Amino acid sequence: MPNIFIILVRPKYSGNLGSVARAMKNMGLDALRLVNPEADPHSAQARQMAPHAQDVLERATCFDSLSQAVSDCDLVVGLTRHQGGTRDNQMWVKDFSDWLMTQTTFQNIALVFGPEDQGLLKEDLKLCQRLVSIPSSQEAPSLNLAQAVMVLCYELFKQDSSLSLEDPSPLASSQEQEGFYKDLKDLLNEAGFLNPQNPRHTMQLLRNLFHRALLKSEEVNLLRGVLRQVRWWAKKPKPPQV
Repeated sequence: MPNIFIILVRPKYSGNLGSVARAMKNMGLDALRLVNPEADPHSAQARQMAPHAQDVLERATCFDSLSQAVSDCDLVVGLTRHQGGTRDNQMWVKDFSDWLMTQTTFQNIALVFGPEDQGLLKEDLKLCQRLVSIPSSQEAPSLNLAQAVMVLCYELFKQDSSLSLEDPSPLASSQEQEGFYKDLKDLLNEAGFLNPQNPRHTMQLLRNLFHRALLKSEEVNLLRGVLRQVRWWAKKPKPPQV
């Protein structure tokens, strides 16, 4: 089974941290990462809400940014209830767990959840190769943070016998992918391809394309090599035309 990390971005309430830890432990997970938490995983309230799961809170690690928290992960999955726009990498939670059952290359998977009051921001979502939504009533569409963690972890727990790795080819980490996207954006800016008024739109479409491809580490290195060669060729003096 791949390493699965539950990542909470800017969580606000200590009680929710405890409930998340308990949900994780129920589903056989224990790796909790926190990004700029307002809540305290070591508070009495958090510990009270985490019976038999206080060790999850004690081992929780904190990060200054989501990019740091997912830098060693080769699949980053963000939970969101919003749909539409350029989000063609979005799936329902059941479809996601079924899809993941067919994959055998992942080593470190990040499941990312946003703060209780607003969810993940666009800057957070752009780091995610897959977006997952949980069906819910239109009258009350928002789930409690711990409920959302439990639902997603339960769907994966049901499939855990199918998540084992056989002959994995390492996928590119989030850090490697972000380095590639930076190189790509710089080159496209130099070439005048990106609209200076709205470069993010085109870059998001390109991100979606490469996210669907689930690039391997060696493939990202190849693409970055292509970009370097193109940049070198573009700056190389050209012989005069005859």
